Amino acid sequence: MTKQRAVVIGGSIAGLCAARVLADYFDAVTVVDRDAYPAGALDRAGVPQSRHVHALLAGGRQALERLFPGFDQRMRAAGALELDFGLDFATLRPEGWMPREESGITTLFASRTLLESIVRDLLRGHPRVELVEHATVTGLVADGDGRRRARAVRLADGERRADLVVDASGRTSKAPEWLRALGLDTPEETVVDSFAGYATRWFAAPDPARWPREWWWKAIWLDPNVPENMTAAVLFPLEGGRWIVTLAGLARHYPPSDEAGFIAALDALRSPIIAEAVRLATPISPVYCNRAMANRFRHYDRWHARLDGFIAIGDSVCAFNPVYGQGMTTAALSAGILRDALDRVGPTSPSLPREFFRAQARFLRDPWGLATGADFMVPGTEGPRPWLGGLATRYMEALFTTAGGDAALRRRIGEVIHMVRPPSALFELPVVAQVARETLGRLVRPAPVASAPSPMPALQW
Repeated sequence: MTKQRAVVIGGSIAGLCAARVLADYFDAVTVVDRDAYPAGALDRAGVPQSRHVHALLAGGRQALERLFPGFDQRMRAAGALELDFGLDFATLRPEGWMPREESGITTLFASRTLLESIVRDLLRGHPRVELVEHATVTGLVADGDGRRRARAVRLADGERRADLVVDASGRTSKAPEWLRALGLDTPEETVVDSFAGYATRWFAAPDPARWPREWWWKAIWLDPNVPENMTAAVLFPLEGGRWIVTLAGLARHYPPSDEAGFIAALDALRSPIIAEAVRLATPISPVYCNRAMANRFRHYDRWHARLDGFIAIGDSVCAFNPVYGQGMTTAALSAGILRDALDRVGPTSPSLPREFFRAQARFLRDPWGLATGADFMVPGTEGPRPWLGGLATRYMEALFTTAGGDAALRRRIGEVIHMVRPPSALFELPVVAQVARETLGRLVRPAPVASAPSPMPALQW
C-alpha cells in the first residue's frame, strides 16, 4: 500500500505547527527549508525578523502547548520569563500610564530563536516527521487537465512526491509564481501599509545592584501619540539576562540605523524611561533595521482557480504588520483550524483546500481587522478602507477611553488582544451600552483641563 505523504514548504513556526498536525493524518511528513537549522537558539537567514522584538500572545502560548505538550515547561527551563502584562509592564498609552494591576494574562518572553528551536526539537522527535535542510522549492508539479491536483514539489535535485503540499514559506512566498507557471490564476491580494519601520538593538541587562529600587517594572511599552509623536518603543527582557529594545516608526518616520541615532531616538520618546534603563545596560549587538512591515492578505478563500492537494498557511496567506505581535499566535491557531478541516473531510479529500481556506479566512478576519484598523489611524496609510471603518475607529477610541476607568473592561480588551477571546467580545450589548453611556456623559460634563502624562510611571503600586 502506498504511503500518504505531505510536504510542508518552510520550517518556521507556521510550517512546524502545520507539520505537527499533519503527522496525525499522514504516514510521512517532510518539512523542506532552504536554510540549515542551527544547533540551538541561533539566528538563521530565513527568519530576518528574528532579530527584532517578538511577542507570543497568551492565545499562542496555549495553542503551542496543545500542539507540543511540554512546550511551556521547556521554554521556562531554557530561561523564558513569565510576565503579567498588567503587573510587570510599565505601559504608556496615548492618554497616559496604565494602572499597575494584575491582568490575569501571562505569557512567555523569550527570543524568537529560542521559541523556534524548542518547537523544532519537539517536532523532530516525531517518528513520522522529517526535516530537510538546504532544500529550495522551485515549483509545484500537478497533473490533470481541467481540475488540477498537486502531486509533488520541485527541488533543485529532483521532485518530492506529495499527496498534500502546504505552503508555509512566509510573506515572501513564491506560490503565486508557481501557480502562474501551472497556468492558474492567482488569488487576489489586499495590502494595507502604514509605512512602518523597526530599529532594534540587544543589550546585556544591568546587574541588579545597579537597578534603582523604586523601578518596579520588568518590561516597558510606549505607544505613539499620533500625530504628535510617531514612534513607539518596547523593552522586553529575554533569556540569558538580555534585553531587546525596538523602536517602531510610523508613517515613514523610520527610526535610525546607526548607534548614535538610535540612542538619540530613545531620548526623544514620549518618556525617558527606556533611555534611562538602556544607560545602565551594555549593548551586545549592532542596530538592526526592517521596513517590510505591510499587512498583506492573499484571499485563497475566494480564489477562482482550484488546485487540489495544495494549501497555504501563516504569513503565506496573511502577514500582519509585526508591531502588533500577531504572527506567531495566528500561525499556531491556524494549525488548529487545519486539524478541524482534516477531521471534517479527510487528508486527501478534493474539498480540503476550500474547506480549510474558508475556515482560516474566517479566523483571520478578526486579527486582520485589529491590525489594519490600528494602521488606518496613522496618517498616510495606504490600502482599501473597510466600509464603516471610520465609525469603528471612533468606537474603538471611545472604548479605550472608557476602559481607562474600568479594570474589568481593560481585562476584556487584553483578552481580545491576546486572542483568548474573539473581537466580538468588545461589541456585546452591555459593553456597547457602557461605552455609549460614558461617552455621552463626557459630552455633557465640563471637560477637565487636560494635562500631559507624567514622563515616568508612578513609583508606588
